Amino acid sequence: MYRDQGGFEITTDSAAAAAALSAAITAFNGWKLAAMPQLDGALAADPGCAMAHAVRGLLLHLGRDARLAPQIGVNLAAAKAAPGPLTEREDLYVRALGDSLAGRLTGAITAYETILAAHPTDLLAQRLIQAELFWLGEMGWSADVSQRIAPAWNRDVPGWGLHRSCRAFDLEEIGQFDAAETMARQAVELDPTDAWGTHAVAHVMIMQGRFSEGVAWLEGLKDHWHETNQIALHLWWHRCLFHLEQGQNDAVLEIYDGWVRNRALPLVQETPDLYIDMQNGASMLLRLELLGITVGGRWEELAALAGERLDDTTSPFTAAHLAAILAAAGRFDDAQTLVANLAHFAKTESESATLAPRTAAAALPAARAAIAHRRGDFNEVIAQLLPARRLLRQIGGSHAQRDLFILLLADAARHAERADVVALTLADAREVGFSDPQTRVCQR
Repeated sequence: MYRDQGGFEITTDSAAAAAALSAAITAFNGWKLAAMPQLDGALAADPGCAMAHAVRGLLLHLGRDARLAPQIGVNLAAAKAAPGPLTEREDLYVRALGDSLAGRLTGAITAYETILAAHPTDLLAQRLIQAELFWLGEMGWSADVSQRIAPAWNRDVPGWGLHRSCRAFDLEEIGQFDAAETMARQAVELDPTDAWGTHAVAHVMIMQGRFSEGVAWLEGLKDHWHETNQIALHLWWHRCLFHLEQGQNDAVLEIYDGWVRNRALPLVQETPDLYIDMQNGASMLLRLELLGITVGGRWEELAALAGERLDDTTSPFTAAHLAAILAAAGRFDDAQTLVANLAHFAKTESESATLAPRTAAAALPAARAAIAHRRGDFNEVIAQLLPARRLLRQIGGSHAQRDLFILLLADAARHAERADVVALTLADAREVGFSDPQTRVCQR
């Protein structure tokens, strides 16, 4: 019998496979690049290791890319065909993979909750459930999960710091900023390479308007990210936000070109259209333009990639950003094709389509508003976003990310001379925890 880094059984006869799988899970939990190579090593040592196939498929699923579905299907089939019997925990991971591939995301979440009920220190399940709930806009649910399992954790449990980072981000998103920052700072003190703890503190600081502190925080930790996956580029995006809020636009563009969308970086070369990177790029360029900053031809690089994703419905939040990209590049026909595909998907009545109602409620209004804003049709922006604004959390993402669409609404309201709508956007910004919405929304 072999066990992974958390002490959980692995069904395999290969010590090498077990060691590689354990290393892969550790890497994934810590946002490290080594996760997928280690998984490939585990499967090379034991091609029939069901848990390795399940984890590999689940990591591919987190790529939010419809083109990965065939690969995920191969891993699912192999996991189901693996010689057994599997442990109950392993079987639940295989079940979660099947639900994820079928679009039954709440089914996968239920599998993770079941795992955590029996194994509250299973950091892999905590990481996966937070990832799913985050992109469904259900961070209150994620906070409930991490609170439930917290009593089982202490400093002697492997992965304690990373558990605290996950918990801290949950707390930040439900407005418990002081507790979130304390917890995340403790995790980063324990391990300065903890990118998720670093990220949680950055979120607290943007919500509280601590912009110069945010720059200093990220500057002091950036040398610890060399083994980190694309979350490192997202941290650079956060640094752009801090500079942007201080009017340091040259610094924003320098970081954008050097990190956020630097096509020469290995991270970007490997997957130039990774969903989070596309979101980062679109969001930052649009924010700059809302401040009257010219971004030159930077939209074209993103648009060439977005044009290949017109039928991808795996991420409502990403789809809205792709619409913004295509419209910004003047590719309105492609943008409308994307919207038509989203609208078709939103009508899906299958029980497996967890994202369909969320696409209808949030992604479609956001995408249509982004296109209308680019056309200068500010009344249409208001018509789309004003009734949908309190539903936008269903698009997924964080308060700091979804804020982009509130800024679009506020900008449209100013152009349309709708003081009533501006007042509502201010109230909404205060409600989610922004400390100085007047400056952010009205003095831009």
